[in-house]
Parts: sequence; structure tokens; C-alpha cells
Amino acid sequence: MAKQQKLHIGQMIKAVFDESGLSVAELARRIHTARSNVYFIFERPSIDLNQLLDLCDALDHNFLDDIQVQRKMKSNLCPRELHIDLNLDDLTDEKAVRVGRFLEELNRG
Repeated sequence: MAKQQKLHIGQMIKAVFDESGLSVAELARRIHTARSNVYFIFERPSIDLNQLLDLCDALDHNFLDDIQVQRKMKSNLCPRELHIDLNLDDLTDEKAVRVGRFLEELNRG
């Protein structure tokens, strides 16, 4: 039996970034980070949820929907294989609502 490929959020972000027409410097400015950190994000298989939501806004793309679609396509993907670090202290009300909707969808999926 072939090993299931895990979700790699950095690769997903890089693909959307490549289509965006933005420079790395502009993306870094939009998410309030150093340019070098953008390259680090592209290499990471997991990401902080707040940073992912900032990237959704900066790239005008809903990565949470992408994750949900990939999860449904890979029905044997265990929920623990989706690595998103969550720091509740930094979660704004708007982001909390988006996270809540995402988690509801995951539970239905």
C-alpha cells in the first residue's frame, strides 16, 4: 500500500504566490514579516494559523478552503496530519469566526 502524501501548506502558499504577481518583498510587507521569512514559509509543512489567515488576506486566497478540499479528496488523511499551530492569545474576533467555520466544516467532512 502506497504511503499517503501529507498536506504541505508551504507548497500550497508558494503556488498561489507564484500566480499572484506579487514580489516577495511586497508579500513580506503585507504580512508584516522579513523577506527571508517568506522563503521559510514556502519550505514549511506547517504554519501558525494566524499567519495563515494573514496570508489569506495578503494573497486574496482562502487556504482554509484548499485544506478542506484536499482533506475531502484524501479521505484517509488523519486530522492529526494537518499541522496548524494556534496561539489563542493572538486570535482576533474576525479570525476566530473564520477558524470556527473551518473547524465546523472539518467535523462535517
